Amino acid sequence: MTRAVLALLIVSAMSISVLERAQAQPPVVPTPANLAQLMRGTLYPESNVVFAAQDTNPEEVPHAKDPSMATDPLASSYGKWQAVENNALAIAEVADLLTLPGRKCANGLDVPLKNPDWAKFVQELRDAGMAAYAAAQTKNQDKMTDVAGVMTTACQHCHVRYRERKIADRCK
Repeated sequence: MTRAVLALLIVSAMSISVLERAQAQPPVVPTPANLAQLMRGTLYPESNVVFAAQDTNPEEVPHAKDPSMATDPLASSYGKWQAVENNALAIAEVADLLTLPGRKCANGLDVPLKNPDWAKFVQELRDAGMAAYAAAQTKNQDKMTDVAGVMTTACQHCHVRYRERKIADRCK
């Protein structure tokens, strides 16, 4: 084998190795919202739709005058039980956003991604979202009441540990 061919093979192998490493590492995703903003902008309104289905039959919620512009998901174009299903699924999906590196708490500290209980609480939230989705598919308000307890417990576990405490450094 000539030196030129050998050099070409070595350069090719190195290029493939660099490419494989670049592909193996996921890109860093920016996290513009702090944890409180993410909660208030997504999980809070999504959970309100799920919780509302305990007391109000989503099927009886009239569409808004212009459903495509409705600020109430239950009265929107994709309202009624479909809104409950969609919001329950969104809760399960948004749970993943709680685990993105770089997210900060409202106090500027890093979200406690390395704490074992954080991963457990995020999984509880994900599971609660999926349980709410399954309950919403039945279109049964009693099942929504049951699953609201599951969701409340999941939220409470994290809030008691990280939000309710007044110690400034709990979220680290």
